[in-house]
Formats: sequence, structure tokens, C-alpha cells
Amino acid sequence: MMFIDNYLKKIDAANTENFVKLVEISGLDPKLDFRFANFEGMDFSGCSLKGFDFTGSDFTRARLGNANFDGAIIRGAVFSKIENPRRNDNKNITTKRQQIIRAMSSWLGTDLKAVSRTWFENSDSTTRVVCTISKGFDSGTPYWFAYHPKWDDFLKEALKAYFILGCLDLDSAFAIPRSVIAKALPDLHASQDNGRKYWHIHVRRNISKGYELAVPNKINVSLDQFRVSL
Repeated sequence: MMFIDNYLKKIDAANTENFVKLVEISGLDPKLDFRFANFEGMDFSGCSLKGFDFTGSDFTRARLGNANFDGAIIRGAVFSKIENPRRNDNKNITTKRQQIIRAMSSWLGTDLKAVSRTWFENSDSTTRVVCTISKGFDSGTPYWFAYHPKWDDFLKEALKAYFILGCLDLDSAFAIPRSVIAKALPDLHASQDNGRKYWHIHVRRNISKGYELAVPNKINVSLDQFRVSL
């Protein structure tokens, strides 16, 4: 009981209502102490929640105005239909993809139109791109993507073909020629999802060499040569 009382005394004495600052003042651990919690009545407005683990927590009656959940773990967490950060992620991803396709159209000198959510091509199908997006993660490998066989089938039919890696927190994208990806595929890790194979695309940041496509047991592929400014 004394343990809890100490936390409450620190919070009561704090001159702030900001959730993140209150956690810092209280000494609670963002990675351990907020799993499966009920946040009824809690105000997260304007908070950056990167580094928090909210696994299985209930936010349905919390106030989330402009709260940023990027970099937080929200696996199994429950939100109201109106204030759901996953909806914001989808909106941000759509906006980023549109921005990338506009930049690619300008760079290639041809107008790219959507074939599907991730597939794009010009009017005579001689130029095709697949554009996939990743959020940033706090790790040595900050961006994670997948590459699917059906994407490769789509790209290899075009004269010009690019696999584009978009990163939500970067102001550029990486337009990798399909030939470069095809060469790396035999060395990349692959998985099966419901019987469907896909390859893991991991992008690392090398302090001296910039961003790289990680190729296990081989020399990584520099991505800066494929960078397209947005």
C-alpha cells in the first residue's frame, strides 16, 4: 500500500496534467506498467506516446485528441470508433503513398495511375511501380516491409519497374529497380502466411553509409542511390 501511496503523492504534487509528464514524475515504467489497463477518464490529448506498451488496454472512454501513438505498442488495445489511432495510421499511409506517386510520376516523366492500392502503372503499362509503406520503429532495423510473388509478377511485365519503399517519417522514398530486388530475393528471409509466400524487406540505417537493404550473409544494398525526394 505504501508503494501505491508514494506514486499518488508524486502525482498529486505535480503541476501538470500531461499524461507523459505524470508518468515521468511518478516513476512508473512505460514499458511495463500500462499493459491491460483501463484508461477511463484519462486525458491523452497532445501526448507523444512513443515507447509505451498499451497491450490489451481499454481506451474507449479516454480522451485522445491529437495523441500520437507512433512507436507505441497497442496490440489488442480497444478504442472507440471515433478516436482510433489505427484510423490515423491508415490515413497517413494513404497520404504518404499519394505523395510518393506524384513524385515518381514527375521523376519518371509519365503519369502513374492506380491499378490497386499498391500497384501503379502508366497508360501503356510500360512503366509499373509497387509502393509499400512502413512506420518507423525504434530498433537497428527501423523499417520493415514485405515483398510478394504477385508483386514481382506485376513488375516483371514492364519495361521500367520499381519497388518503392515509403517511410512515414522520411521526406523521401526509395525507388528500387525490380532487377535489384530480384537479384536479392534468393538471399532474403521468406515466410508463409496462409500458404502464401512473401519475403522480408528490412531497411537499416548505417551511420556512415546511410540507408541500406539488409541482405543476410551478403553485402547490404545501399538505398541512397535510389532515393527520390518528396
